[in-house]
Amino acid sequence: MMKTLILNGSTRTDGDTAALLNAFLEKLEGEVKMVTQDWDITPCQDCRWCEHNSGCCINDRMQEVYRYLDECDNVVVASPVWFSSLSGVALNIASRLQTRYKSHIRDGQPLPDKNGVIFLVGARPSTDTVVEKSAKLILRYMNVRRPIIGIIRSMNTDRVPAAEDEAALREARLAAIRLNDEYKNRMDL
Repeated sequence: MMKTLILNGSTRTDGDTAALLNAFLEKLEGEVKMVTQDWDITPCQDCRWCEHNSGCCINDRMQEVYRYLDECDNVVVASPVWFSSLSGVALNIASRLQTRYKSHIRDGQPLPDKNGVIFLVGARPSTDTVVEKSAKLILRYMNVRRPIIGIIRSMNTDRVPAAEDEAALREARLAAIRLNDEYKNRMDL
């Protein structure tokens, strides 16, 4: 069964990011684990523990994320765009990926290849260039292979809420269908 990890950086359960993710989930098959602000993930403290040890010394729900990351097929980064950056929630989660980077460097243990999707939601057009690069880098640390299956944007939510952005909603559904097809093709090999 296909497994998808969604790192949802939104602080709102019924906001614009949720609207796009809901459209995506309408078509996505398999098991989904969605990490949200309710998981209360502590950001990296730069304690350097992971330089010489496996894993992270912070014992919170990020431990579940690490385990699921080992077995999932897909990773989704979804975030509102705040001042041309990922949200604080998304950055807290991303900062804790440092241990994965360190284990790859220290032990040569990369994660299995994964597919990736990015969702970016912002109030104004043209504020997503820098944040897109950040989201791609985060996916790379989780061993998402190129090309990314989809980058879905709704970047004018001051005027058009994501729930009414038909192009973005269509792209969200299409990204899910592409992930389903990619998984089926891989299983047929």
